[in-house]
Amino acid sequence: MKKLVLFLAILVLVLTLFSQEAVQTNSNNRVQVPVRVFNNNTFVDNLTIQDFTLYEEGVPQNIDALYLVKENQIERMETKSQYIPPLWRNYFLFFQMIEYNPKLAEAIDYFFNNIMLPQDTLIIVTPLNSYRLTRKGFLSKPKDLLSKEMQKIVRKDVKKGESEYRNMMRDLKRLVRSISSSAGFGAKSNVSQGFSSDATTSNFSLEFLLPRYRDTLQKVEKLRFTHSEVLIQLSKKLESQKGRNQIYFFYQREYRPEISPSILNQMMTLVQDQPHIQGSLSDLFSFYHREPSLKTDKLINAFADSGLLFNFIFMEKRPQDISGVQMNEQSEDIYHTLSKAAQITGGFINTSRNPHFGFKNVLNKSQNYYLLLYSSQVPEKADEFRNIEVEVKNKKFKITHRKGYVKE
Repeated sequence: MKKLVLFLAILVLVLTLFSQEAVQTNSNNRVQVPVRVFNNNTFVDNLTIQDFTLYEEGVPQNIDALYLVKENQIERMETKSQYIPPLWRNYFLFFQMIEYNPKLAEAIDYFFNNIMLPQDTLIIVTPLNSYRLTRKGFLSKPKDLLSKEMQKIVRKDVKKGESEYRNMMRDLKRLVRSISSSAGFGAKSNVSQGFSSDATTSNFSLEFLLPRYRDTLQKVEKLRFTHSEVLIQLSKKLESQKGRNQIYFFYQREYRPEISPSILNQMMTLVQDQPHIQGSLSDLFSFYHREPSLKTDKLINAFADSGLLFNFIFMEKRPQDISGVQMNEQSEDIYHTLSKAAQITGGFINTSRNPHFGFKNVLNKSQNYYLLLYSSQVPEKADEFRNIEVEVKNKKFKITHRKGYVKE
């Protein structure tokens, strides 16, 4: 619980790090839509304003301006306006993980040496703290030294949280083995076959083991970052933050030690005359099939409305093969929601066991884009999410872009 509260407090701290000077997402009520166009994996940089068709709520819109942006510089523009959009990048790197991966060092090194520029800002959020690198700070030290310092910080913070998580997981595995091989089932079923017992738990009854297992499961669940409202607050704050806001969210695949369904069913049958144990087993069934904790629609609409670019780096890992323990994935809810958040903001998703490869791939795809501006011709209706769709003449090209905004 302490770790969850701390992480939420860190995000609240992040919200206070921004300038209070407001800037409109639109210029003269014009909607801004960054669009990335690829031919296979190569960015297409020779398109003109005539190559794009833009729809809001299915209604064709007149595109007022096009800017071709590479890194944080305008290479070409088609506009009659004198408006120059702010193009520096505000980077946010979220490391929400419970096991340190050495490839993170290479990922951070690539970011500092190949991506970040003096005009950019950086905030890094770990499970334990947040760190801000200002433009002045970026120029105060060599890039390789800044990279090494940040690598050390991320490694230290993740490692601190890792020990607590490992202890809880070890307890869960012991409890699952002890519950499954409980002496109370020895002669009545084959529940105990293939399961090793544990000296710290094997002498306890199911009446003790089941509540302890459930409580430990709940503690592990609280270590996960699953609060939509905090991310929504962050996205709303970013609406008034100058520059191009880009979030890169690192998340590790998670597995939960569970009692196999067949054993749970056998237990329910064998303890019909013990309602208190049946109640504990029913609680486990409910926990295993809990509702997703991230509110998908509300979160992704807030992300799209803010104009931020959300990128999701999902770090694969294989489950342990442990005798007597069924390792079930518990990342589905977060993967589903954050993948949709990336898609609706025009961001990218990478699934890999190597965070350096995943981060590099996503960073390179997000460097160049077309910025389209248009004035909505759809009748006004306040507080309504407006869907945006962009097409190019060559239908073979792959397009990613912001999928909508809320009309104020």
